[in-house]
Amino acid sequence: MGLTMKFIKVLEPATLTKRYQRFLADVETADGSASTIHCPNTGAMTGCAEPGMRVWMSASDNPKRKYRYTWELAQSSAGHMICVNTQQANKIVGEALADGVIPQLEGLHELQAEQKYGYDNRRIDWLGLDKHAQKVFIEVKSVTLAEHNQGYFPDTVSQRATQHLRSLMDMVNDGHRAVVLYVVLHSAIEQVTAASQLDPNYAQMCIEAAKVGVEFYALGCHISPSEITATTTLPVIPVSSSAKS
Repeated sequence: MGLTMKFIKVLEPATLTKRYQRFLADVETADGSASTIHCPNTGAMTGCAEPGMRVWMSASDNPKRKYRYTWELAQSSAGHMICVNTQQANKIVGEALADGVIPQLEGLHELQAEQKYGYDNRRIDWLGLDKHAQKVFIEVKSVTLAEHNQGYFPDTVSQRATQHLRSLMDMVNDGHRAVVLYVVLHSAIEQVTAASQLDPNYAQMCIEAAKVGVEFYALGCHISPSEITATTTLPVIPVSSSAKS
């Protein structure tokens, strides 16, 4: 088992009414009252935001916030747990790297989060040094799109994710290591692949990135209303070269 990311406060349950305008959701709380909460997820959230789903939300003590609650978790009709707050992924990865949950990234040191890099001065989620003193650039991606036990990324067209791959390829060409780390935040998912059916350009870029040496790993998690624990690595299934066709 990996290190556990505990929620700072006890999450409060509710029932989802609808998600809209990307960053908002309406829920019904246990006492039957309606409330609007913040949705910290910019993706399509396919299968993660169905009306009637049981959800959990965290409360903020910041009086300046327009919406006090933030949507954290959802439970599918089949009982699978999903973390919809993509901001949690970097925290989970930081703890997993420190605990050596990912064998291929074990022993990284001088870890730093949110560092500027590359020719366009973008930010990398994690930067560290391996045992050979080689820089390792780690781009973290949350995976919640599930079909049976298969996870897909992205859940909609993402030019930003494709650009991240190009930047990682630049780092490999400059002599560094570069990693795409998929954080699996849906308990039904047992393996991950690029969603060529939704974003063929991203899928094709994954093929090109792998050819030059970008590394692809997936991190499985145990999800509950009290904590999220990084548990093990999961297979990343290569996309066929015909993905773009």
